[in-house]
Amino acid sequence: MNLARKAIVSTAWTSGLNYIGLAVGFVVGIYRDNFLQPSEYGIYSYGIALVDILFILTAFSFNISIVQATKEDDELYATGFVLTTILFVVMLLLSGAAGFILSLRGTVEIKVYAFLVLAAFSSLNLYTMLFSAYLEKQLEYSKIAKINFLSLLAFPLVSVWLVLEGWGAWALVFGQGSSFTISFIGLFIISRYPVSFKWSRERAKWFLQMGWKLLFSRGLEVLFMRYGNLVTEAMLGTAQQGIYARSLKYWELAPQTVAPAVVTVALPTYSKLQEDNVKLAEAYSLVLFFLARVLMPFVLVFALIPHLFVRIIGEQWMGAVPVLRILAIGALLSPMFENMKVLLYSRGRPGDVLKVRVFQLAVFIPAMYFLVKYFEVSGAALAVVVALAIGVVGTWTKARKIISVRWRAIMLPPIVAAAASAGMYGLYAPRFLQVNVVTDFLVNAVYLAAVFGIILLAIEYHTLKEKYTYLRMTMRKEPTEK
Repeated sequence: MNLARKAIVSTAWTSGLNYIGLAVGFVVGIYRDNFLQPSEYGIYSYGIALVDILFILTAFSFNISIVQATKEDDELYATGFVLTTILFVVMLLLSGAAGFILSLRGTVEIKVYAFLVLAAFSSLNLYTMLFSAYLEKQLEYSKIAKINFLSLLAFPLVSVWLVLEGWGAWALVFGQGSSFTISFIGLFIISRYPVSFKWSRERAKWFLQMGWKLLFSRGLEVLFMRYGNLVTEAMLGTAQQGIYARSLKYWELAPQTVAPAVVTVALPTYSKLQEDNVKLAEAYSLVLFFLARVLMPFVLVFALIPHLFVRIIGEQWMGAVPVLRILAIGALLSPMFENMKVLLYSRGRPGDVLKVRVFQLAVFIPAMYFLVKYFEVSGAALAVVVALAIGVVGTWTKARKIISVRWRAIMLPPIVAAAASAGMYGLYAPRFLQVNVVTDFLVNAVYLAAVFGIILLAIEYHTLKEKYTYLRMTMRKEPTEK
């Protein structure tokens, strides 16, 4: 199967099952949140934030090194497994020490225990990423997609069951744990990773040389994602921190819809094209083209009707409305940033990403504090958007040295269509229905998406037809490359 066809098939598999899983999680999550208080979600998200920050030490990302490696042999996989095992033991010890320190500092007991349980499950994820990388190397995404689908379903289904049983914050903790466990067991069985404790000093040196750059780059990335939880927790309390964290999870639904193409499939695909800048630019431009058009309806929904959505999950969450509205543009900026990072990773240039991250966080860390101080939870969302914008500009200044992209042709049509859709919604919004909170939101969301689609089709009918023809012809090509 040729590379282009295999990449498209892989994206179809990962995207298709990912969308079903996200849809189930979205619906079940809305139902579950009606029975949750922001403070209960705050306990869970505080534990996740601490785990992610502690696990910055695991950001050597041996899985990324395996995918990016051009030389493939038994020593590669064996050394990666040994290094992962060492990290596994170290993280269990550090998690116990961190829990003890939290107890000494007087942290509420449930928060300490939630952190420890989440840390234990997260340790298993080190192996999960390694097993997944082994399959990614061969673009075997249909296998990965099936396990990820089950894992994606586990969290909402287990957590809603436990919430209804009265478990509160623990429902979310064990829901997350069930998701990690399914991924670990499923990918271990399916991947048939060549487990071995054979050690290669040369391979280990290579992993660490690549890994230290990823350690700082991805570590700073985690700090970017979780720092806001700690600031809002300290300055506004657990309930407001819960509102901020839950808003981010709903907002992340948009980037997650394109994650298979933007990150999962893009990394090995870009890596295989890393020696051909022309084809690399074509692949990147194709991803960016569809990314902008798929995500723009999310931007419109977050910007124009977040109040209709929040009414569905309950009055206790109304503080999320301004947060989602501010995060709207971030629904587009975040995947753009991730895709540019993947492009740089595929060329073995994590150092470039690191430089952007350092500058990004130099602005983000003080901005988060001062914006939360003056604008409370809305300020936290504003700090995230500012940081994402810096990330997009910064990574593109690095990426433009590798490839050339026709930004105006790719980005202008969806922006114009979105602006026209917003204007039309302001004039002719279907406000007269007023049936119930779910129907009101769905009708308005579908209306916005449909208007955007019609306007976009009118603007670039021939371009969309050309892209569709390319995808169809690529899918029909006979296998030419093993």
